This record gives sequence, structure tokens and C-alpha cells, in this order.
Amino acid sequence: MFVAFAQEDDSDHDDFFNKTIDSAMAISPFYLPTSYTGHNTIFFAPLNYKEIDTTMNHIGLYDPILRTENICQTLGTFGQAHKPINFTYEKSPGFALISLPYPLYIKEQKDLQYYKLQTSYTQIAYNYGIATENEIQASHAQNIKNKINYVFNLRGYSNEGYFTHQRNSNLSLDAIVHYEIPSQIYGFSLSYIINYFNLQENGGLLHSEDFTNQIVDNLQGYNMKFYNATTKLLTHDLQFQQYVNIKSKKKEKNGYWGTFTHTFDFKQQRINYNDINPDSVYYEYFYANNFSKDTVADTLKYYTISNTLQWSSFRPYKEYKNEKYFFHATVGITHEFANYRTDFYKQHTLIPFAQIHTRLFSVMDIYGQIFYTLGGYQKNDVNAKAKITWALNRKHRHFIGAAIDYYFRSPDYIFTYFSNDFYFWRNSWKKQNVLHFSAFWERKGYKAEFNYFMLHRYVCLDSLFQPTQLEKYCNVVQLHLFAPFYIKGFGANANIYLQYSSSKAIQVPIFAGKLALFYRFPLFKNKAKLQFGLNLEYNTLFYGDGYNPIIHQFYPQQQKKIGNYLYMDTYISMQVQRIHFYFRVAHFLSGVMGYHYFSTPDYPMQNRRFSVGITWRFHD
Repeated sequence: MFVAFAQEDDSDHDDFFNKTIDSAMAISPFYLPTSYTGHNTIFFAPLNYKEIDTTMNHIGLYDPILRTENICQTLGTFGQAHKPINFTYEKSPGFALISLPYPLYIKEQKDLQYYKLQTSYTQIAYNYGIATENEIQASHAQNIKNKINYVFNLRGYSNEGYFTHQRNSNLSLDAIVHYEIPSQIYGFSLSYIINYFNLQENGGLLHSEDFTNQIVDNLQGYNMKFYNATTKLLTHDLQFQQYVNIKSKKKEKNGYWGTFTHTFDFKQQRINYNDINPDSVYYEYFYANNFSKDTVADTLKYYTISNTLQWSSFRPYKEYKNEKYFFHATVGITHEFANYRTDFYKQHTLIPFAQIHTRLFSVMDIYGQIFYTLGGYQKNDVNAKAKITWALNRKHRHFIGAAIDYYFRSPDYIFTYFSNDFYFWRNSWKKQNVLHFSAFWERKGYKAEFNYFMLHRYVCLDSLFQPTQLEKYCNVVQLHLFAPFYIKGFGANANIYLQYSSSKAIQVPIFAGKLALFYRFPLFKNKAKLQFGLNLEYNTLFYGDGYNPIIHQFYPQQQKKIGNYLYMDTYISMQVQRIHFYFRVAHFLSGVMGYHYFSTPDYPMQNRRFSVGITWRFHD
């Protein structure tokens, strides 16, 4: 039996607002601490738990695009295609048909979280945007007799849209269960993820200057490029992992001899694009083809089945310990079968891999990973990573370090072989060379880093929506600062990027940033808290990528610049024990500085709008 008691001190404390633990702890005798960590299913690492965020710092940021750490190009509403405004490149080994433009909405195995808790933890959140937006989120984690641990997450979003043919809805559901026998020799985890999107694709404004000049008062009065096009996306991801810890029969201190693991993973993805009674004049003009179809239908469907065998000297699901010296290694091999039905692609691939992690002198950590692909479309692909960190003060999470990622890999399959009603290509590319070097400083949530990307033979779309390979080297230089600041009742979170690209095919703004400001004060002798806040976002002018819904890709363009517009959201929120309420006014400055607020060419951002929401947490 676990019993917890708490008392309240009515005196004022200067550090009241600096606490990051549950603020309900002082007013609820039923508080039970809850923490979580990432869930890595291939490379085990000591679990480093952190407390769930129970402060009011992120109240009202119900959509991931609103979070301060995410600066994105969007299509004007949540739930639709988007891309980071800061250049990034990260690819996993294995078959890659297409990189979908929904990175913050589609969940993958690497996004799952594993909870540490006494009994159970539940959180329910609901947001209502006046008058067409609805979002619900629910999470539940439970520990059963210290043997079974399971987590369930649900996110549903719907929006009728503000312009013609802009309605969208999506659903993301994931669950994970972990069990380990009392002897800790055998354990398994089972996880499943489903993502479903149903999007109306209007292609953006037919003439963006009509909106800039405000020729009509009703947003439904503007001409759009598509009136009947839709995209439906469905993904499934099922993973089963079982492991055996090898132990010596003698009860020795170092009687652990590693872990053998088998991981089965099934992934399926289906993307349907349809347009009924398409505007033949527009299609013919836009795509320069003889267009005479009554219906446009295009399907991309594939699945992969993989089995991974590995040995690791990292014990799975074990907590981090501040050891002075250690050396851990992982070796294994993955067999993957990929089936892309549209192009009759069926291939078997072997991917051997290895990892090391060592600590020297109690302060230096060295990491290394390498993957090599044998067979299939990605034959001879190489993914390699290395990282070194120096702990200036582990207790205060104070580190400096550097990392390098190298990719020698084939482009996404869609850039090599593709055909639909508008496009057909059969290409042969040389391997892409991508090098990413970073140096960083971190301390208690603060982070400053320098990123350098060198891209050679980089494959992307051109302005005519045709794949092209950049023969010249492209260099992207990036300075990044993330700074959370709190003093008494005032707080600020700043996320700033300075960037430069040497190629017109990769356009980035010189400056892009987000700033969250808030002031918080207690009410009713600390029984409740009230918070006022502002969220600001700005980037300089640049030729932002356009979006092509038919092939679900962003593409470079040199006709329209976007940016140089200050977005400001304001809100008021209240916390009573474990319940948070908020009222939010988004795009408060709508129209004040003109109507050139486009995050992506031809896709205006939403006008001033209102939303209310509630979040309720349970810890028992």
C-alpha cells in the first residue's frame, strides 16, 4: 500500500512560480508523481525520466504547430500539410516511398512515450474554436502490480475551414503495453499506431492578390484552384518486441551478459487523391498537358514487413544511473520486405547495424551508430552518426558537445519511379551525399547550437514539379537559440533561427522566431492561478516553398515571397488544482499590418478567431 500526505503553507514563497512539479501537490493529498521518457525500440539506452509538465507554460497551445519549439509553413489551418521553416534533414534506413508533409501529426514508433507511475495517470483535453474547430486529446497510462505497464493516446481534430473547400479532419491513436516476468529474464512490448486523415484540397487561392486587396468581405467568395479534390491518408504500424536478458547463474555483481532481442514490425500506408469534375482549363494551364478526364484518381499504397535480431549490452527498460565509466555496444541485422503495389515493387533488403556508447573520465560520452543496406532499391545506402558530449554539471543538465550525421543514400522512391494522370518519370540518380555537423551548448532547458548542412547530389522537386538532382554543392548554415526564462510570475520562451542557404532550391528565411510571454499570479491563497500571455511569431521575407497536393509535396518557387508579418495570439487561463481553462484570441493583429499574411504561397493564414479549452489531469 502506498500512502501520501501533503500540507499547505499559507505563507508567500518567492520561488512559487519556479517550481516545475505539480502545482496541485500543495492542495491535493492525492498527488502521485508521474514521469515519462522516450521509447526507443532498436537502440536501447538507459531511461532518463522527466516529470510531466503540469505547469501553465503551454496552456492554450493545443496544437503541436502552436508550440514554441515548432516554426512551420502551413496551409492556413491545423491538421493539414506543413513543413519546418528551419531546414532539417533526417532519414531512417529502409524503404522510403515518400516523405509525407505531416511531420507533427503522424505518429511513429519513435514518438511513443513510456511512463513511470505509481498507479495510473489520465489526461483529457478539449478545444473548441469558434465556430468550426474541434480538437480532443486523451491519454491514459497505468501500472498493474509493477508487472504490466500500458499507455493509450488519442488525438482527434476537425475543422470545417474558412475558405471554400477547406474542411479537414484527422485521427491519431496509439497504444503500447510492456510486461516483464518477475525474474527479469524475459519481457515483451506490443505497440500499435493508426493515423487517419481526410482532407479537402483547394490548392490555395487562384489569385492571391485578390485576398491581399480584400476584394470581397466573405472568405467563401474567393476563387480557389480546386473545388472537389480530396486526400485520404491511412497508416498502420504494428510492432512486437521480445527480449531475453542473459544472466549468470551465480549472483555476481556483474552477472549480466547482454540482451537478445527480436523485433517484428509491420507498416502500411495508403494515400488516395481524388478530384471529381475537375476544372479542365485550370489543370491544362497549370500542368501543360492535354487534360480531358472527368475524374482524377491516384493511389499510393505500400507496406513493409521487417524482422530485427540484435544483441545489446544495454538492459531494456532500465533507468539511467550516473556511472563514471562504462562501455556498451549493440549489433544486429534487419530483414525488410517492401511491397509497393502501384509500381509492382517487391524487394527483400538486409540492413546490418551497430552502435557504441562509452563514458570516459565520468564526464565524456561518445556515441556512434552505423547502418548499411544490402539489396533492394536502397542498395549500398549508408547512415552513420557520431556524437560527443562533455558534462560540465550533470546535476544541472549542463553540457557542451558536437555531432555529425552522414547520409549516402537513395532519394525517396517517388522521385525515381512515378506515374499518375499528370506525371510520369523514370529516373536514375546518383547517391545523395548529405553531411550534417552540429555543435551545441545546453543547460537546464536552454540550448544554443550551430548547424551546418552540406548537400551534394541532393534530389528535390523543381518549380515545374519535376524531380531534379543538384549537381553543385549546397550549403545551409544555421544558428539556433532556445531560451526558457522564468522569474517570479513572469516567464518567456524564445525560439530563434538565423539561416543561410547557398542554393535557390532550398529557400530559408534569414530570421525566424517565436516568443511566448506570460505573467502568472496566485488567487485565493494559492488555491488557483491566473495567467495572461502573448505568443508572437515572425520571419523575414523569403521565397517560401509552394505546395502541390497532387503529389503531396512542397516545391521551391521564385515568384512569391512570404513573411515580414507579425503574428500575435493572446490568451487568459486559469488553473484550479488539476483543471486548466483558457480563452484564446488567435491572430489578434489580423489586418492591422495589411492582408499579406501567407505562411505558404496562395494559402492565407486564418483571420482573427477565438477558441476555448479545458484540460483535466488525474493521478490516481
